Amino acid sequence: MKKSIILLFSILILGCNSNSTNEVIHSENEDILLTKEEEIVKIYNKSVLPLFKEYSDAEIPTQFKIDKNDLGINAGAAFGYVEVSQGLVNLSKEEIQLFALAHEVAHIVTISQARLFDLQGSIPKGTVTNDYKKAEYLADLIAIHLIKIKLNKEFILLTSNFSFLQNLLGSATFTHPSGIDRISYINTYIENSITKSNDDAFKISFLRIWQME
Repeated sequence: MKKSIILLFSILILGCNSNSTNEVIHSENEDILLTKEEEIVKIYNKSVLPLFKEYSDAEIPTQFKIDKNDLGINAGAAFGYVEVSQGLVNLSKEEIQLFALAHEVAHIVTISQARLFDLQGSIPKGTVTNDYKKAEYLADLIAIHLIKIKLNKEFILLTSNFSFLQNLLGSATFTHPSGIDRISYINTYIENSITKSNDDAFKISFLRIWQME
């Protein structure tokens, strides 16, 4: 289980054997009672996709896949599709599902966002913090910023569950910072947004992470 937690929010999941593939776009006549699989697709379609509508130059995933054999809490995104584990589908906390999905799409738009801040090229490698870890911090930041400014109710629920999210994110690996560090960076952005505008706080945190040694 710990291994599955460490793998949460990986940048890309490629070549997975998925037993279920769903189109993101649903018909207008949705059933009142939805399965867990339909619910998470609805979250992606109705809540996550609108967060990223301003990133018109990015290829936002339009396919949704579920790996029914994976009961860990995992998610990943590639250009064209987002994939989640059955474990994430079964999770009862929708705000965590929302953040996980938004985080994965945020990986897709990170370079687009960097260009908006006049940053060129790929995420730079630091001497202490490698580019893999920076990518995780940046995806966290983009996700929490967009949720904060566009989905206030979900943002409040998410912040009330930071201790749960921190434990879920687990210990540090070569590619992922620890849950403690990731929540700390998220909280820094939130604290700065109290005295500054959301956009200013976002830019300050983004540049700080991008330029980390």
